[in-house]
Amino acid sequence: MNNAGFNDSGFNSLPEKKVEIEGIIKPRPTVDLLSEYYKSLGDGTLEFIGIETGLTKLDRATLGLDGLIVLGGIAGKGKTSLALQLAFDACEKGTPVLFYSLEMPRRAIYTKILNRLAQVKFIDILLKGRPYLDGDQDKDLFGQDVDTFKHLKAEEIERLQKAKEILASVGQKFYVFDRTDGEATAETIEQDINLIKAEHKTDKVFVIIDHLQIANLTTYTDLKDKIDKLMSMFKGINERTNATTLLISQKNRAGYYSKGLEALMGSAGIEYTADIVMFLDTQKEKEAREENNKIVIEDINEFNQPIIEPIDLVIVKNRYNCPTKIELEFEGRYSQFKEKI
Repeated sequence: MNNAGFNDSGFNSLPEKKVEIEGIIKPRPTVDLLSEYYKSLGDGTLEFIGIETGLTKLDRATLGLDGLIVLGGIAGKGKTSLALQLAFDACEKGTPVLFYSLEMPRRAIYTKILNRLAQVKFIDILLKGRPYLDGDQDKDLFGQDVDTFKHLKAEEIERLQKAKEILASVGQKFYVFDRTDGEATAETIEQDINLIKAEHKTDKVFVIIDHLQIANLTTYTDLKDKIDKLMSMFKGINERTNATTLLISQKNRAGYYSKGLEALMGSAGIEYTADIVMFLDTQKEKEAREENNKIVIEDINEFNQPIIEPIDLVIVKNRYNCPTKIELEFEGRYSQFKEKI
Protein backbone atom coordinates (compact mmCIF):
# COMPACT_ATOMS: atom_id res chain seq x y z
CA MET A 1 0.00 0.00 0.00
CA ASN A 2 1.26 3.47 -0.78
CA ASN A 3 1.38 5.59 2.42
CA ALA A 4 3.04 8.51 0.84
CA GLY A 5 -0.12 10.56 1.08
CA PHE A 6 0.09 10.71 4.89
CA ASN A 7 3.41 12.48 4.80
CA ASP A 8 2.74 15.05 2.15
CA SER A 9 2.58 18.74 2.90
CA GLY A 10 -1.14 18.88 2.29
CA PHE A 11 -1.97 16.67 5.30
CA ASN A 12 0.51 18.38 7.62
CA SER A 13 -0.87 21.76 6.70
CA LEU A 14 -4.38 20.98 8.01
CA PRO A 15 -5.39 23.33 10.88
CA GLU A 16 -5.12 21.93 14.42
CA LYS A 17 -8.20 23.87 15.64
CA LYS A 18 -11.74 23.95 14.32
CA VAL A 19 -12.43 26.73 11.90
CA GLU A 20 -14.49 29.46 13.57
CA ILE A 21 -17.44 30.63 11.48
CA GLU A 22 -18.19 34.33 11.78
CA GLY A 23 -21.45 35.01 13.62
CA ILE A 24 -21.66 31.48 15.06
CA ILE A 25 -21.07 31.09 18.81
CA LYS A 26 -19.02 28.03 19.65
CA PRO A 27 -20.83 25.71 22.13
CA ARG A 28 -19.28 25.66 25.59
CA PRO A 29 -18.45 22.26 27.08
CA THR A 30 -19.51 21.39 30.61
CA VAL A 31 -16.03 21.92 32.04
CA ASP A 32 -16.22 25.62 31.09
CA LEU A 33 -19.58 26.02 32.88
CA LEU A 34 -18.86 24.24 36.15
CA SER A 35 -17.49 27.30 37.94
CA GLU A 36 -20.68 29.27 37.20
CA TYR A 37 -22.78 26.28 38.29
CA TYR A 38 -20.98 25.91 41.63
CA LYS A 39 -21.46 29.62 42.37
CA SER A 40 -25.20 29.28 41.72
CA LEU A 41 -25.65 26.77 44.55
CA GLY A 42 -26.71 27.75 48.07
CA ASP A 43 -24.16 28.22 50.83
CA GLY A 44 -26.33 26.80 53.60
CA THR A 45 -27.85 30.14 54.64
CA LEU A 46 -31.01 29.81 52.51
CA GLU A 47 -33.91 27.57 53.41
CA PHE A 48 -35.88 28.04 50.18
CA ILE A 49 -35.23 28.64 46.50
CA GLY A 50 -38.56 30.35 45.84
CA ILE A 51 -41.17 32.40 47.69
CA GLU A 52 -42.08 31.54 51.28
CA THR A 53 -45.86 31.47 51.74
CA GLY A 54 -46.31 30.64 55.42
CA LEU A 55 -47.77 27.17 54.81
CA THR A 56 -44.73 25.33 56.16
CA LYS A 57 -45.32 21.92 54.59
CA LEU A 58 -46.01 23.47 51.19
CA ASP A 59 -42.89 25.63 51.40
CA ARG A 60 -40.73 22.65 52.31
CA ALA A 61 -42.26 20.42 49.64
CA THR A 62 -41.63 22.96 46.87
CA LEU A 63 -38.54 24.65 48.39
CA GLY A 64 -40.62 27.81 48.16
CA LEU A 65 -42.95 28.60 45.26
CA ASP A 66 -40.98 29.29 42.10
CA GLY A 67 -41.50 29.24 38.36
CA LEU A 68 -44.88 28.62 36.71
CA ILE A 69 -47.45 27.02 39.04
CA VAL A 70 -50.96 25.73 38.39
CA LEU A 71 -53.49 25.34 41.22
CA GLY A 72 -56.55 23.32 40.21
CA GLY A 73 -59.80 22.33 41.84
CA ILE A 74 -63.56 22.18 41.52
CA ALA A 75 -65.76 25.26 41.72
CA GLY A 76 -66.51 26.72 45.13
CA LYS A 77 -63.93 24.75 47.09
CA GLY A 78 -61.35 27.35 47.99
CA LYS A 79 -58.98 27.79 45.04
CA THR A 80 -59.18 31.58 45.17
CA SER A 81 -59.12 31.57 48.97
CA LEU A 82 -55.94 29.47 49.04
CA ALA A 83 -54.22 31.49 46.30
CA LEU A 84 -55.14 34.74 48.02
CA GLN A 85 -53.91 33.45 51.39
CA LEU A 86 -50.58 32.32 49.89
CA ALA A 87 -50.18 35.63 48.06
CA PHE A 88 -51.06 37.87 51.00
CA ASP A 89 -48.87 35.98 53.46
CA ALA A 90 -45.97 35.99 50.98
CA CYS A 91 -46.46 39.74 50.60
CA GLU A 92 -46.47 40.14 54.39
CA LYS A 93 -43.05 38.44 54.33
CA GLY A 94 -41.81 41.02 51.82
CA THR A 95 -42.60 39.77 48.29
CA PRO A 96 -44.59 42.22 46.11
CA VAL A 97 -47.79 40.66 44.71
CA LEU A 98 -49.84 41.29 41.56
CA PHE A 99 -53.26 39.63 41.82
CA TYR A 100 -55.27 39.62 38.58
CA SER A 101 -58.90 38.89 39.44
CA LEU A 102 -60.58 38.14 36.13
CA GLU A 103 -63.83 37.05 37.79
CA MET A 104 -64.28 38.70 41.21
CA PRO A 105 -64.39 42.49 41.64
CA ARG A 106 -61.63 44.12 43.64
CA ARG A 107 -64.04 44.79 46.52
CA ALA A 108 -64.61 41.03 46.95
CA ILE A 109 -60.86 40.37 47.07
CA TYR A 110 -60.30 42.96 49.80
CA THR A 111 -63.28 41.59 51.72
CA LYS A 112 -61.90 38.03 51.54
CA ILE A 113 -58.59 39.27 52.94
CA LEU A 114 -60.30 41.01 55.87
CA ASN A 115 -62.60 38.01 56.29
CA ARG A 116 -59.57 35.78 57.02
CA LEU A 117 -57.49 38.28 58.97
CA ALA A 118 -60.32 39.43 61.25
CA GLN A 119 -62.24 36.13 61.48
CA VAL A 120 -65.40 38.08 60.70
CA LYS A 121 -67.87 36.64 58.21
CA PHE A 122 -67.59 37.84 54.62
CA ILE A 123 -71.24 38.93 54.46
CA ASP A 124 -70.98 40.80 57.78
CA ILE A 125 -68.06 42.84 56.47
CA LEU A 126 -69.94 43.64 53.26
CA LEU A 127 -73.16 44.64 55.04
CA LYS A 128 -71.86 46.12 58.29
CA GLY A 129 -68.19 46.97 57.81
CA ARG A 130 -68.29 50.58 56.67
CA PRO A 131 -68.63 52.29 60.08
CA TYR A 132 -65.53 50.47 61.33
CA LEU A 133 -63.35 50.72 58.23
CA ASP A 134 -63.91 54.11 56.59
CA GLY A 135 -62.65 56.19 59.52
CA ASP A 136 -66.05 57.24 60.85
CA GLN A 137 -66.70 54.76 63.64
CA ASP A 138 -69.28 56.85 65.46
CA LYS A 139 -72.04 56.67 62.85
CA ASP A 140 -73.48 53.94 60.67
CA LEU A 141 -74.69 54.27 57.09
CA PHE A 142 -77.86 56.06 58.16
CA GLY A 143 -76.20 58.53 60.47
CA GLN A 144 -77.40 56.74 63.59
CA ASP A 145 -75.24 55.84 66.55
CA VAL A 146 -73.52 52.52 65.91
CA ASP A 147 -74.33 51.35 69.42
CA THR A 148 -78.03 51.62 68.56
CA PHE A 149 -77.76 48.81 66.04
CA LYS A 150 -74.91 46.74 67.53
CA HIS A 151 -73.79 45.81 64.03
CA LEU A 152 -70.75 43.84 65.11
CA LYS A 153 -69.67 42.40 68.43
CA ALA A 154 -66.97 44.24 70.36
CA GLU A 155 -64.39 41.49 69.77
CA GLU A 156 -65.22 41.45 66.04
CA ILE A 157 -64.75 45.21 65.85
CA GLU A 158 -61.38 44.89 67.57
CA ARG A 159 -60.23 42.13 65.21
CA LEU A 160 -61.48 44.07 62.21
CA GLN A 161 -59.54 47.14 63.27
CA LYS A 162 -56.34 45.10 63.59
CA ALA A 163 -57.00 43.50 60.19
CA LYS A 164 -57.49 46.97 58.72
CA GLU A 165 -54.02 47.97 59.94
CA ILE A 166 -52.44 44.81 58.48
CA LEU A 167 -54.16 45.33 55.15
CA ALA A 168 -52.97 48.94 55.00
CA SER A 169 -49.38 47.91 55.82
CA VAL A 170 -49.14 44.93 53.47
CA GLY A 171 -51.16 46.83 50.88
CA GLN A 172 -48.12 48.92 50.05
CA LYS A 173 -46.80 45.95 48.08
CA PHE A 174 -50.09 44.22 47.22
CA TYR A 175 -51.69 45.09 43.87
CA VAL A 176 -55.15 43.89 42.79
CA PHE A 177 -56.40 44.26 39.22
CA ASP A 178 -59.98 43.60 38.12
CA ARG A 179 -62.07 44.29 35.03
CA THR A 180 -62.38 47.97 35.87
CA ASP A 181 -58.68 48.31 35.06
CA GLY A 182 -59.33 47.36 31.45
CA GLU A 183 -58.45 44.23 29.51
CA ALA A 184 -55.15 42.72 30.59
CA THR A 185 -52.77 41.56 27.86
CA ALA A 186 -49.46 39.71 27.86
CA GLU A 187 -47.74 43.05 27.26
CA THR A 188 -49.50 44.89 30.11
CA ILE A 189 -48.91 42.04 32.59
CA GLU A 190 -45.20 41.90 31.76
CA GLN A 191 -45.02 45.70 31.95
CA ASP A 192 -46.75 45.66 35.36
CA ILE A 193 -44.26 43.09 36.64
CA ASN A 194 -41.24 45.10 35.53
CA LEU A 195 -42.68 48.34 36.96
CA ILE A 196 -43.31 46.71 40.35
CA LYS A 197 -39.84 45.16 40.38
CA ALA A 198 -38.35 48.60 39.75
CA GLU A 199 -40.66 50.31 42.28
CA HIS A 200 -39.72 47.95 45.10
CA LYS A 201 -36.14 47.30 43.98
CA THR A 202 -36.54 43.54 43.91
CA ASP A 203 -35.88 40.76 41.42
CA LYS A 204 -38.81 38.70 42.63
CA VAL A 205 -42.58 39.25 42.50
CA PHE A 206 -45.54 36.90 42.91
CA VAL A 207 -48.22 36.99 40.17
CA ILE A 208 -51.63 35.30 40.48
CA ILE A 209 -54.08 34.86 37.61
CA ASP A 210 -57.65 33.97 38.68
CA HIS A 211 -58.45 32.07 36.60
CA LEU A 212 -56.87 30.46 33.55
CA GLN A 213 -59.96 29.26 31.65
CA ILE A 214 -61.60 32.71 31.51
CA ALA A 215 -58.43 34.63 30.66
CA ASN A 216 -58.93 36.28 27.25
CA LEU A 217 -55.31 37.16 26.60
CA THR A 218 -54.84 35.45 23.26
CA THR A 219 -56.67 34.34 20.11
CA TYR A 220 -57.54 30.64 19.93
CA THR A 221 -59.60 28.04 18.10
CA ASP A 222 -60.73 25.88 21.05
CA LEU A 223 -60.09 25.40 24.77
CA LYS A 224 -57.04 23.19 24.28
CA ASP A 225 -55.51 25.69 21.86
CA LYS A 226 -56.30 28.50 24.30
CA ILE A 227 -54.67 26.77 27.28
CA ASP A 228 -51.61 25.78 25.23
CA LYS A 229 -51.10 29.37 24.09
CA LEU A 230 -51.70 30.83 27.55
CA MET A 231 -49.26 28.40 29.17
CA SER A 232 -46.62 29.22 26.57
CA MET A 233 -47.27 32.94 27.06
CA PHE A 234 -46.98 32.81 30.86
CA LYS A 235 -43.90 30.59 30.65
CA GLY A 236 -42.26 33.23 28.50
CA ILE A 237 -43.20 35.99 30.93
CA ASN A 238 -41.86 33.90 33.81
CA GLU A 239 -38.53 33.29 32.06
CA ARG A 240 -38.08 36.92 31.04
CA THR A 241 -39.10 38.52 34.34
CA ASN A 242 -38.29 35.78 36.91
CA ALA A 243 -41.76 36.37 38.37
CA THR A 244 -43.25 33.41 40.23
CA THR A 245 -46.65 32.96 38.56
CA LEU A 246 -49.60 31.00 39.95
CA LEU A 247 -52.43 30.19 37.56
CA ILE A 248 -55.75 29.09 39.06
CA SER A 249 -57.43 26.43 36.93
CA GLN A 250 -60.82 24.72 36.91
CA LYS A 251 -61.14 20.97 36.88
CA ASN A 252 -63.07 19.49 33.98
CA ARG A 253 -66.06 17.18 34.56
CA ALA A 254 -63.83 14.12 34.40
CA GLY A 255 -61.73 15.77 37.07
CA TYR A 256 -64.37 15.01 39.67
CA TYR A 257 -63.15 11.42 39.48
CA SER A 258 -59.44 12.07 39.07
CA LYS A 259 -56.64 13.89 40.84
CA GLY A 260 -54.15 13.54 38.00
CA LEU A 261 -53.07 16.06 35.40
CA GLU A 262 -55.88 14.93 33.09
CA ALA A 263 -58.36 16.53 35.53
CA LEU A 264 -57.57 20.06 34.34
CA MET A 265 -59.43 21.72 31.50
CA GLY A 266 -57.13 21.77 28.46
CA SER A 267 -54.49 19.89 30.40
CA ALA A 268 -51.90 19.00 27.73
CA GLY A 269 -50.20 22.39 27.76
CA ILE A 270 -50.33 22.49 31.56
CA GLU A 271 -48.71 19.07 31.91
CA TYR A 272 -45.65 19.93 29.85
CA THR A 273 -45.19 23.61 30.66
CA ALA A 274 -45.86 24.11 34.39
CA ASP A 275 -43.09 23.66 36.96
CA ILE A 276 -45.54 22.81 39.74
CA VAL A 277 -49.08 21.43 39.40
CA MET A 278 -51.24 20.97 42.49
CA PHE A 279 -54.90 20.23 43.21
CA LEU A 280 -57.34 20.80 46.00
CA ASP A 281 -58.89 17.36 46.54
CA THR A 282 -62.12 17.33 48.55
CA GLN A 283 -63.69 14.53 50.58
CA LYS A 284 -66.61 14.40 48.13
CA GLU A 285 -64.23 13.73 45.24
CA LYS A 286 -62.36 11.04 47.16
CA GLU A 287 -65.62 9.30 48.03
CA ALA A 288 -66.69 9.40 44.39
CA ARG A 289 -63.43 7.77 43.28
CA GLU A 290 -63.60 5.13 45.99
CA GLU A 291 -67.18 4.22 45.16
CA ASN A 292 -66.56 4.48 41.41
CA ASN A 293 -69.93 6.17 41.23
CA LYS A 294 -71.26 9.25 39.52
CA ILE A 295 -70.98 12.25 41.73
CA VAL A 296 -73.88 14.68 41.95
CA ILE A 297 -72.47 18.11 41.15
CA GLU A 298 -75.06 19.85 43.31
CA ASP A 299 -73.81 17.94 46.35
CA ILE A 300 -70.41 19.59 46.06
CA ASN A 301 -71.85 23.08 46.19
CA GLU A 302 -74.50 22.43 48.79
CA PHE A 303 -74.98 25.10 51.44
CA ASN A 304 -74.86 22.66 54.34
CA GLN A 305 -71.08 22.36 54.50
CA PRO A 306 -69.04 21.51 57.60
CA ILE A 307 -67.52 24.47 59.47
CA ILE A 308 -64.05 22.97 59.02
CA GLU A 309 -63.60 20.74 55.97
CA PRO A 310 -60.61 18.46 55.35
CA ILE A 311 -59.13 19.12 51.90
CA ASP A 312 -55.89 17.66 50.56
CA LEU A 313 -53.45 19.72 48.54
CA VAL A 314 -52.06 17.14 46.11
CA ILE A 315 -48.84 18.13 44.33
CA VAL A 316 -48.69 15.96 41.21
CA LYS A 317 -45.78 17.71 39.49
CA ASN A 318 -42.92 19.26 41.44
CA ARG A 319 -39.81 20.57 39.73
CA TYR A 320 -37.52 20.60 42.77
CA ASN A 321 -38.92 17.71 44.77
CA CYS A 322 -41.09 14.63 44.60
CA PRO A 323 -44.91 14.65 44.29
CA THR A 324 -46.63 14.70 47.65
CA LYS A 325 -49.90 15.27 49.51
CA ILE A 326 -50.45 17.95 52.15
CA GLU A 327 -53.45 17.59 54.43
CA LEU A 328 -55.26 20.89 54.96
CA GLU A 329 -58.31 22.08 56.84
CA PHE A 330 -60.50 24.69 55.18
CA GLU A 331 -62.70 26.98 57.25
CA GLY A 332 -64.88 28.41 54.48
CA ARG A 333 -66.66 31.04 56.57
CA TYR A 334 -63.29 32.74 57.15
CA SER A 335 -61.65 31.86 53.79
CA GLN A 336 -58.82 30.21 55.68
CA PHE A 337 -56.64 27.16 55.14
CA LYS A 338 -54.53 25.57 57.87
CA GLU A 339 -52.16 22.65 57.66
CA LYS A 340 -53.52 19.64 59.52
CA ILE A 341 -51.38 18.86 62.54
